[in-house]
Amino acid sequence: MRIWAFPSIYPFDRPGMKWSGIFAHRQYKGLIENGADLKVVIPVPWHPPFPFSKLHPEWTQYAQLNYPKQKEFDGVTIYYPRIANMRPNRFVKKSFEERTIDAIINFFRDNNIKPDPATDIIYSQWTPNSVIVQKAAHKLGLRSAILCIGDDVVLYPHEKPATLELFKKTWIEADLRFVVADYLGRAANKVAGTNLPYDVVYMGVDHQYFKPGTADETLQTKNEYKIPTDKPVILTIGTASKRKGWIELLDALQEINKKGTDFFLVGVHTGPLEFDLYGEVEQRGLSSSFLGLDGVPPASLNKIYNIADIFCLPSHSEGMANVVIEAMSSGLPVITTDVGGHRELVTDEVNGMLIAPFNSKILEEKILELLTNKTHRKSLGNAARKFIVEQWGTNAITSQKLYKQLCLNSATY
Repeated sequence: MRIWAFPSIYPFDRPGMKWSGIFAHRQYKGLIENGADLKVVIPVPWHPPFPFSKLHPEWTQYAQLNYPKQKEFDGVTIYYPRIANMRPNRFVKKSFEERTIDAIINFFRDNNIKPDPATDIIYSQWTPNSVIVQKAAHKLGLRSAILCIGDDVVLYPHEKPATLELFKKTWIEADLRFVVADYLGRAANKVAGTNLPYDVVYMGVDHQYFKPGTADETLQTKNEYKIPTDKPVILTIGTASKRKGWIELLDALQEINKKGTDFFLVGVHTGPLEFDLYGEVEQRGLSSSFLGLDGVPPASLNKIYNIADIFCLPSHSEGMANVVIEAMSSGLPVITTDVGGHRELVTDEVNGMLIAPFNSKILEEKILELLTNKTHRKSLGNAARKFIVEQWGTNAITSQKLYKQLCLNSATY
């Protein structure tokens, strides 16, 4: 079966883009391991060659990115078909949507690919542009499948009425619907005012990569980052936005610090800082107990998990946080909020701790409990690791269900 995947973001060798979409890439690799003939398609606006690209800021931007027509990334073929993009606007006769649909249809024609509804399917992660991909699929006579992973259900549709209508249209008109947590499927139906069928496909994890490190490996990494070896380490990983619960975590740690309980916080943040994180740390008197790391490469992330004694993610909202899955796979006791699909992953006081969001006091109590009880930390961490290895599975395993559903539905088209 051929799957034409249209991700919302995907790794690209440019600053700030090298690891964007790494979770989509891992799922695609899992699909390929299950036998899928999968190719990634990312339509990008056209620009003229230099020096003409200097005539318009958007042309200059895309010329600097310099997308190739085709490339290979970690065993996956990626195509970058061009969207017609003449400037100034008076020369543009079609809307962006029409030009993008043309680019997708022309991609198949220009590459002498004859899509067959019995063997081909278009698969996209939901964004406002997914409705365009879906329209192109139907014009080609192909089925469209969409995947919802979190913010695309709980946040983006509510930003403005137009985005809400786009989400409803995509969800309702999709031939197949997939979500990374059952919660998201129920939420999507609620947003769209429907009761349409969907399949839950959890994001897997490489538990041979994300696994507990040896004492020597942990010590080496702590020395590398100049992390104290005589204090329990708390780890949090997330975009540098308040909705990831940074403020609640810092408030909780401020109170713990006042009590004289030792700890050291490592905060891995990705993307641009949406608030003054380091100023908030300093304001609470935590600067000497904090290390901020900006955008740790995926190839080094397992080492960061291994320096921690506790993982904490007190998000205000999530779909299914991949960092929680990775932390559990690494054998860490996890404290996270009972939002999104976390209840499908974490069983409170069995393989982790679930707390209400926006509650720094409860967060303080739970962190203090684990800081002062090494036996409990170890018990939760071992149970977390056991659950991931024995019940959750790798991307290849979790992608089996996705691939079977794609094949089944294409065969009956």
